[in-house]
Amino acid sequence: MRIFMFARDGVGDHIHDAVMRAVPETEVFCTMDDLVGRLRHPSGDTVIAVLIAGSGNDLAGLRQMKWLLHDVRTLLILPDRRVETVSTGHYLHPRFLGCLDDNGEEIAAVLCNMLGRPVPDQAAWRRMSYPKGG
Repeated sequence: MRIFMFARDGVGDHIHDAVMRAVPETEVFCTMDDLVGRLRHPSGDTVIAVLIAGSGNDLAGLRQMKWLLHDVRTLLILPDRRVETVSTGHYLHPRFLGCLDDNGEEIAAVLCNMLGRPVPDQAAWRRMSYPKGG
């Protein structure tokens, strides 16, 4: 199983950090072009993608690539909770829909559940560190 994460630099860092602590083998993409390129070259494995849309432009870009996400299990993190934003998010049919202000450990726990892994102790997570740069 492959785990991808799209997160622009400086956007949703608390979610990025929590996911990387829980699932360190996650492949991180900071540009939409890099994510698209990787999705166009599937490995045959099941893919789970954590997509952090830090803006309406990011969400619009993800919407345009819906056809690439058809067979991808998606956790979509929205930039805000406005009705239009949530409606656009549902268009992508994510397995989980969250927002940038959500708790990163909870989103990582959802990912662990999707992977069938035990959820790490959140207190232990706060003491852990990992090298930046994914």
